[in-house]
Amino acid sequence: MILEYLNKYAQKAYREITSIITSPTFLFSNDPALTRDEANYNYLYIHGFNRLIKNNRISSDQLIEVFSLLEQEIEAYLTKHYTGKNFIYYLNADALVPTFTITIVSHYEGMEVKESVSLVELIDWYKQNACFDGLEIITRQINDESKEAESKEVLPDSVKTYTKIINT
Repeated sequence: MILEYLNKYAQKAYREITSIITSPTFLFSNDPALTRDEANYNYLYIHGFNRLIKNNRISSDQLIEVFSLLEQEIEAYLTKHYTGKNFIYYLNADALVPTFTITIVSHYEGMEVKESVSLVELIDWYKQNACFDGLEIITRQINDESKEAESKEVLPDSVKTYTKIINT
């Protein structure tokens, strides 16, 4: 099982995942105006996989298995404790930090949901784009033409999101 692998080879990731599974600390409100507060409180970092990913010691399939298990356990917890309520589960991959984050908020009709990619795409993108060694700072001589060109440059997306609506 994947948790046994993590327990043996990735203690930090194992502790992060089992902590979420065994003792979730989510808080929700019945007020749609408090969704931002829910997001701030129910925001969890998972960076225990970075060394494994950087050193190519964990496969994409194993990461997908871990995040699928985590999603299932969170869904089971929400279904058990909150009946008749809808939630949005966000799994973000942030290449610049680099980290995975999970956010869970109440879902209300008409509420906008972030654009989502598949879990496979999220994992593959993160493995290719994560800045495990930090950002490289390039200094260059700036003249008026390059200032104008720089101002038009657009940074690529540094975060991809997998989204699921959970109905309890």
